[in-house]
Amino acid sequence: MVRERLSIGMYSCLYSQINGSAHAVRFLSEELAKLGHDVHVFAPRIVNGHQKPKHLHYHDLGGARVADSTGFILSFPLHQAFAPAPNYLDVAHIQTHVSIGALAIHWAKRTGTPIIGSHHSPMTYYTNNIPIIGKFLMKNDLIWRYERLMMEKYDLCHVPTPTKKEMLLNYRFKEPIVALTNGIRDYYFKNVNCNGILEKYGIKGKKVMLYASRLAPEKHPIRIIKSFKRIHKRVPDAHLLLVGSAGPSSNAVERIVKKRKYRDFVSYGGRVSFEDLVKLYNAADISALWSWVEAEGLVLLEAMAQGTPNVGTNASGIANVIRHGETGFLANDLQEFEDYVVKLLKEDDLREQFGKNARKVAEDYRLENVARKWVELYKLTRDQLYPLRYHGEERAERVEITKNFARNEKSIYF
Repeated sequence: MVRERLSIGMYSCLYSQINGSAHAVRFLSEELAKLGHDVHVFAPRIVNGHQKPKHLHYHDLGGARVADSTGFILSFPLHQAFAPAPNYLDVAHIQTHVSIGALAIHWAKRTGTPIIGSHHSPMTYYTNNIPIIGKFLMKNDLIWRYERLMMEKYDLCHVPTPTKKEMLLNYRFKEPIVALTNGIRDYYFKNVNCNGILEKYGIKGKKVMLYASRLAPEKHPIRIIKSFKRIHKRVPDAHLLLVGSAGPSSNAVERIVKKRKYRDFVSYGGRVSFEDLVKLYNAADISALWSWVEAEGLVLLEAMAQGTPNVGTNASGIANVIRHGETGFLANDLQEFEDYVVKLLKEDDLREQFGKNARKVAEDYRLENVARKWVELYKLTRDQLYPLRYHGEERAERVEITKNFARNEKSIYF
């Protein structure tokens, strides 16, 4: 039984989507509920198809599904602005900062509710993919300005990794900002029987590089496929298996893997079940991710939990997950990426040692422990940070309190 049951409002337009940030929000909500806290999820068109913990409560804000493959739902719940605001929350945790985030701020002001805001992937990287209006919004950093304005309204800001905090500071976001991993569920640590999994995906007898990712431009699947052609020349029994939900790059990926010059050493498995994914993490020789926009790169942590080393971009988020030369390699460009992949595929002893290290490091990311840290952050915000902002005290005092709090918490970075 929890010593004090908190009532937590979780605001997100991502809740029913299929991507790393959405999973982070959903799994944290479920873990907090399992710990005995009341978690109220405010999101559009929530999927109720799976069993939820006793203390998890859904509040559907409405919305329209605009992409079946990813579960993306567009929601502008203007009507809710005039509805009774939830006055039973100890803290509001805002996970997305446009329409639902604005509604959460409006409600919090009406009810005197403390606010924490999590910044996952920068909106600007995705806005760039929107025709015409995207370029307009990116001009003069309008999206960054909007996000900065929103985050300044929170009592405390959160990011998953220290490098992500550095990014926000470079864009003149204000402290206090703490970094705490999104964490991964115990599910990814379980012992699995991999018999038949390689045969199922037609890769038995191969040295496998697993690329688990949504097929989107920011994940660079086409560049990875073309890069792997050069890797295959150096390691003839190497095979690239891409798995993940469909996205803007789906058609291009499906076309290229059917071409004669790729089809013998590249394949796309589509969206796979969680059960198959864990088995593939275990059976793969290495896992990889080439992206410059990751908040953290949870797929890398999930692979590490199964004892699989990684190769990834030396960039925001990923640079805090992969321990270079210990659990995998960080590459500054595609040539380095190819060299590191070849090195790990060829050197069995090194790959085995990196895998053992990865499994050990992954223990620090267990979600139950992360959820407990979140409870402490919620209490800090409610009891110490919010009263200062409410009474108009200088931001510097909130920054100093947060810094002192983080000094005593090994897993929380200030």
